[in-house]
Amino acid sequence: MSALRSDTQSVPAPVDLLPDSIAGASADPFRAEDVQARLSSTPPQQEAVEQLPSLLRYRQTWEVLAWWTVAYALASWFTAEVFSMFDPAGPTPVLASLNRVVYAVLWSGNILVAIMVTERWPIVSRRQMPRVALHAVLCLAVTVVWGVLAYYICLAIVPGWQPLGVGRMLATTAQNVIFGYGLIVLLVHIIIRVRLHRQQEVTLLRQARLATEVQLQVLKMELQPHFLFNALNSISSLLHSDPSAANDTLVLVSDMLRHTIQTSRVQQVTLRDEIATLKLYTGIEQVRFGDRLELLWEIEPETLDAAVPHLLLQPLIENAIKHGLQVRSDAGRIVVTTRREADTLHLVIEDDGPGLAGPSPMRGAGVGLANTRARLAELYGMAHTFSLSSMAGPRRGAVVDIRIPFQPVSPQTKTSAIESEIVTRNGSRSEKAARASAAVSPGV
Repeated sequence: MSALRSDTQSVPAPVDLLPDSIAGASADPFRAEDVQARLSSTPPQQEAVEQLPSLLRYRQTWEVLAWWTVAYALASWFTAEVFSMFDPAGPTPVLASLNRVVYAVLWSGNILVAIMVTERWPIVSRRQMPRVALHAVLCLAVTVVWGVLAYYICLAIVPGWQPLGVGRMLATTAQNVIFGYGLIVLLVHIIIRVRLHRQQEVTLLRQARLATEVQLQVLKMELQPHFLFNALNSISSLLHSDPSAANDTLVLVSDMLRHTIQTSRVQQVTLRDEIATLKLYTGIEQVRFGDRLELLWEIEPETLDAAVPHLLLQPLIENAIKHGLQVRSDAGRIVVTTRREADTLHLVIEDDGPGLAGPSPMRGAGVGLANTRARLAELYGMAHTFSLSSMAGPRRGAVVDIRIPFQPVSPQTKTSAIESEIVTRNGSRSEKAARASAAVSPGV
């Protein structure tokens, strides 16, 4: 444990195995400037725009349009009546302003036509001049249709409507209709651009998340052969001296590997499950070191349902054994402590080895500590702390201190049941093997 500071072998960059689009996003996937740079370098594609769901498919669009129609009709009718009171010719009859309601309804139709036409033929490039011309022609057509319908509907239902002709109607309303229709087309184009930008942003974030998940999976998978190699070495050392203990160790390794396969795609588990997995591993090490290895568990019950990265503690315990116990001939102690501090989960692993300043012949390259640092950085970013230090005062040893956000989750009942069954089944086996190993090879 004391030589953990040298356990800093670089972790391979798994994102090099990914497609370019994903690998690029994984460098720093959530930096706003990186996302913005990718968005600005990606021009809107015609197919992407046309694949956006129509605004008319959303109920909110129809609700807003209905409320706007009613509000516009009542407001224009009311203002027409109020202003007519200041007319020297006298106020107009109430029903004479019914044409305002007709205009509001026809304007709602214009909005629907503008949305459908713009979504069908959006302008996404400066080279699409034919579409610009198409929208100009459609704007004129809508203006004519609007004027004709408004004239004849008002002629039919508005009392006192003077039949001055369609030409007069178009002359007095065309300018406003052209401006209003063009403004609606422009607004729909802006909405399309915003939606497309949002869709691209979501796509990039999904790619970044996928890259992060792949990187975490690779980091996690590195721990499995790392653990397996060390476990096989332990079994090899017992084959000739104590075949029975070697067999029991092999069964424990099998149980742990089976559980690891069952949770191969799980990045976070409850602390309860993590400790159950850790006890499988310490059972293997107990077989190897016997009475020389003393483990103390100081676990606060309220921390058991907190979420922690899967296989977080195993490489740290392994390093504590390697650098704190294996380098000495007498017995050693490892203390695992968990406690909750407000919204923080505090994890501490202590050993009574030589500490960071002491010599360690076991010092060498490894992936345990570097792997743990990388996983915590990927999962929590700046919301975590990880430190390795020597104990203060007269006490010897090293201590790993981890603080991560306290995130309570529902216990994984199925996984916990599996863990409990394995631990219970192998508890007596590991104790028996540990006694045998201590009697045969106390100086391992």
